[in-house]
Amino acid sequence: MRIALAANLLVISSACRAFGQPAEPAPAFEVASVKASPSGENMRLRPNVTTDPGNVTMTNLPLKAVIQWAYHVQAVQVIGPGWLDSNRYDINAKAAGPSSDDRLRLMMQTLLADRFKLAFHRETKEMQAYVVTVAKGGHKLKPSEGDGPMDLKPTGKGLNIAFSHVTLAELAEMAGSPLQGVVVDQTGLKGAWDFTIDASFFAMQKPADMEEAISMIVQVMNDQLGIKVDQKRVPAEVLIVEHVEKTPVQN
Repeated sequence: MRIALAANLLVISSACRAFGQPAEPAPAFEVASVKASPSGENMRLRPNVTTDPGNVTMTNLPLKAVIQWAYHVQAVQVIGPGWLDSNRYDINAKAAGPSSDDRLRLMMQTLLADRFKLAFHRETKEMQAYVVTVAKGGHKLKPSEGDGPMDLKPTGKGLNIAFSHVTLAELAEMAGSPLQGVVVDQTGLKGAWDFTIDASFFAMQKPADMEEAISMIVQVMNDQLGIKVDQKRVPAEVLIVEHVEKTPVQN
């Protein structure tokens, strides 16, 4: 009886200590500079996001794109005021030490809440999506060797572009912008991959409209990568922005 009583008291005591412990603080950057982009009116300057193991640099990026990156969603999954697409920002953020991209995204979520006072709720809506699977003849991707972040660069041969260390989630994210929709990865392919895309196809056959451009992207993914893309309506999570400030809190 005494042993059972002692055991029960120990369980209760441990539970009390657990409930009494403060919640772990949200991951945050050690230092971060957030400014309205002076080039925000210059649409010709390509928005850019670069990361390394402890830093994130965003140049001339619409705030919607910052939210997309932080929460790993597509543009159609962020619903908010129209200025989210037009107001652009430069962000330079540094973590206390080396951090994965997933960890950096969590830190960017904290930054959005602190500097822009971002508040939102999530809903599930049925919407048109692009479902990605392996084509009938098999994929044409090569497993990456070693570790490293995603990289792309010209090969020096025509308009060929070499992609390295690309996960299927990253490929789906890259395709989501030109396809203008949610991309759902159902390939089952894990890990990182290398591949080359011949972009001369787009140079020789300039699309007449967005529908034709999307058709060309789908064809390139199928023919050059062995990745099939089908349009379907699927339930997808969206972020409904309830509040966000145009002017970020000072650095």
